[in-house]
Amino acid sequence: MTQFLTPVALDFLWESVAAGELPYPLEAKSHGETMDQRGLLRHRVFEDLRAQRLMDPQGRLAPHVEDWLTLLARGTHSVDAVFEGVSALSTGDGHRALLATQTGQGLSLRAIDPSAVVSSVVALLPPSRRGSEQSITIPAADLTAMAKGRPAGRTTTDRQVLKALSEQPKLRAGQLAVNTRNPMGGRTRSPVVSWFDTETGRYLTYTRKGVDGTDWITIAPADAATLRHHLGELLTKATPAAEGPHRR
Repeated sequence: MTQFLTPVALDFLWESVAAGELPYPLEAKSHGETMDQRGLLRHRVFEDLRAQRLMDPQGRLAPHVEDWLTLLARGTHSVDAVFEGVSALSTGDGHRALLATQTGQGLSLRAIDPSAVVSSVVALLPPSRRGSEQSITIPAADLTAMAKGRPAGRTTTDRQVLKALSEQPKLRAGQLAVNTRNPMGGRTRSPVVSWFDTETGRYLTYTRKGVDGTDWITIAPADAATLRHHLGELLTKATPAAEGPHRR
């Protein structure tokens, strides 16, 4: 089942569940400049929801809508993505999961298998072939040096790959990350995994700390399987095993 909510419907539905801010990168924009205007809009939205049988005459939400909004607010683990005017979040609690996809037109909600929290988001990305340049790992300082016009890369291969990629126009780009929420409500977020497409294919970039505390950046060819594997590793490290399967 898929449920679509317009921006104004999302505004008042999210307000009704009193769950604070929507989890990043989703947004519920406020409609109406005054309390009176908001009251009028709220009445119209609720009338429309009743007509769609998403709300009963007493103002109670349809069970699946209330469950999904609650899961958005309280999911224990999630994967988020931002690219090309799309914001997406898949979230679960070990027993159920949901994919939320937001554009300027509104928010689409769809129940997914709890094991598909990673794969459902990766499947949203525009198709692209795996990049053909070689994978490299370099100190983050080297990219800073390159941006300032100084030589970057410690090996000939590093320099060749950096030069090749810097000369290729970026066709598309986006970012992904995984998030966890502990029983006390505290949240953690992984380092961002970025991806970009050029004429030679798709690449991912991510940062890890070396044993000396230095930040190292990896730039590597990527396809859907690569992204699923990398995000799955991040989620596995961040999520207690007791929550069950959710890493595909």
